[in-house]
Amino acid sequence: MASPEQERLDVISSAIAGLLKRQDQMEQRLSRLEERFAPAAAVPAVTPLVESASTSEPQNEIPSVTATKEIFSPPRPAETTPPRSAFETRVGLTLLNRVGVITLVLGVAFFFKWAVDNNWIGPRGRVILGILAALAALGIADWLWRKGQHVFAQGVTGFGIGIFFLSIYAAFGFYHLIPQALAFLSLFAGAALCVALSLRYGSQAIAALGFFGGYLTPLLLSTGEDHPWFLLSYVLLLDIAAVLLSVKRRWRGLELLSFLATVILYSAWLTSKFPADKERLAGTLALLAYLSLYARVSLRELFLLGQFLVALALADLWANSAVAFFALSLIPIAGGLAYSEFRKFLVPVSIAFASFWLAFGAWRSFTHPNPNALTSFAGITLAFLLFFAWNLWHLKLQRQPLAFQSFWLCASNPAIYYAVAYALLNPDYRPWLGLLAVAVAGLYIASAAYFYSTGTPSERPVDTRPVILSFGIAICFLILAVPIQFTGFTITVAWSLQAAALAWIAVRFTSPRLQWLALSVFAFAALRLIAVDAWMFASHQSYVLLWNSRMLTFAVAAASLLFASRWSVQVSRPIALAEYFAGHLALLFGLTLEIIGWAERSIAPQNLLSVETFAVSILFAIYAVMLVSIGVGTRSAVNRIAGLALIGIVIVKLYLFDVWQLQRVYRISAFVALGVLLLGTSFVYSHWRQLIEKWWKDDEARY
Repeated sequence: MASPEQERLDVISSAIAGLLKRQDQMEQRLSRLEERFAPAAAVPAVTPLVESASTSEPQNEIPSVTATKEIFSPPRPAETTPPRSAFETRVGLTLLNRVGVITLVLGVAFFFKWAVDNNWIGPRGRVILGILAALAALGIADWLWRKGQHVFAQGVTGFGIGIFFLSIYAAFGFYHLIPQALAFLSLFAGAALCVALSLRYGSQAIAALGFFGGYLTPLLLSTGEDHPWFLLSYVLLLDIAAVLLSVKRRWRGLELLSFLATVILYSAWLTSKFPADKERLAGTLALLAYLSLYARVSLRELFLLGQFLVALALADLWANSAVAFFALSLIPIAGGLAYSEFRKFLVPVSIAFASFWLAFGAWRSFTHPNPNALTSFAGITLAFLLFFAWNLWHLKLQRQPLAFQSFWLCASNPAIYYAVAYALLNPDYRPWLGLLAVAVAGLYIASAAYFYSTGTPSERPVDTRPVILSFGIAICFLILAVPIQFTGFTITVAWSLQAAALAWIAVRFTSPRLQWLALSVFAFAALRLIAVDAWMFASHQSYVLLWNSRMLTFAVAAASLLFASRWSVQVSRPIALAEYFAGHLALLFGLTLEIIGWAERSIAPQNLLSVETFAVSILFAIYAVMLVSIGVGTRSAVNRIAGLALIGIVIVKLYLFDVWQLQRVYRISAFVALGVLLLGTSFVYSHWRQLIEKWWKDDEARY
């Protein structure tokens, strides 16, 4: 039986032998790969450091320490060209080659001009000489490429193509030796040859030169005649070739070159003269084809920029047709939404949104006179509904989170839509603007309900932000609809009721943000109460005590605040306290105005100040006693403290102001009445003292 030391030694030996065998297999695979991909290079034979184990039983011999170190030693880094040397080679070989070609082509062009000026060579001779020089340069370039001078051969090829383009253009434009059709075919053939050579040499620069010549051909051969179908189809053909080549060879520069050339050629055609109806159709189809093509390129920025340009071009093309503009402008919008979903990239949605509204503004400025308001309203409504439906589909059906792009779209879409609709419909259709705001609010309320609705409680969405955002937008539009649709005190009443409803919704969703929004709406209502509604009556003789629109407004506002405070306490106690005290202040303010109005109508002028001061003090004291009584009856410490604080205000007012302003009869009455109320309040505390103290001790006082 082997000793434990021998067993451990056997295990270690087996592990090392297995590692050596695996290394031998990897070296053999590496040798086969090198022979397959580099047959011309001499592959040194791999000498195994230790013979691999071929038997099923591993040997117990332990490899030497030297062999083990060689096995696990890190590979030596391959020798690389120093950065400075690589930069020098790039400048001396590539950059100087390209600049040299351009310089030589310009030199030949100057020579041709000199020959023309001195009549050294006839027109046909100049063209033939140029074509022969071009063919000779292409032949020399191919010979150099086969000799291994690849970069230099590419430069000579570019020189030959440049001379060829220059010769054909001179034959057509300068000397009129060939017709336009033959010149076009010759230049197109030169561009095709250039692209073919770029594939042979693997050179993006040669391909770019060929496409540059192809795009330049319509400008060089233009005679001023308008042939949009041929021109735009030719540009589309070049674009397709450039995009396919860029996808196949990963030559991203061709994408940018083709895009810029397309924009320049299309803009030149569009601005040359205003196109007729048939030409507009050609321009529209070309725009949509270009945009569809550039949705396939790797440079996503080109498609995004294309969305802007296509929208503006459509606005210019169909400036005098509202139906055509809106119908066609929805197509690139749908394309942007589809592109966003296909690429899982939300930026195109925002770009499509901004493009539409910018194009709409441009279209309105292009159109003279301005189109029918209802037609424009119908068009922007379709766009609004399209973006609204996409947001609903993206967030609910696709179960995507509320990212910045979708949040921005959800918030901006109704805001911009309503602002533009308001500008279109006001003042001719002003009575409908409030109803439009209510309709938008209803749409977003339905959206919030749809976001919240699920089959089972377990399917409830974790992210409730879309629900809260939709409700917030709906509330904002309801608030906006009130001053637009209503007038007078009904605005404050509607705002108060909206704020109370918003507070209830905040409790249902346990959302402090909605609570703050409700508080903001209450603030608007309070400002209107103080600044407008409190002074709605020009004369105190024009209304009845307590039964008038002003008191109704204050009562509704106070009730809304008090109800909101009872709901809000479940989410935020400080906000609930603020709403509670604001509700009592609103009610007390309204009652004070009623008391002052009654005194103005009923009391003689010489007694008016005394009666008003006395009546307000008594009102405050009665209200304070009621608060204390309610606090005792409902075990509410907040009501009791509020009542005591109000009594303190009445006492300070009585001793610092009333005693100096009231006449003797009213002063006596005020002191007696207040004394009775104070004693009554004291009796309440005396009678319920132990119970009140028990409430505080047990900390059972509830709001």
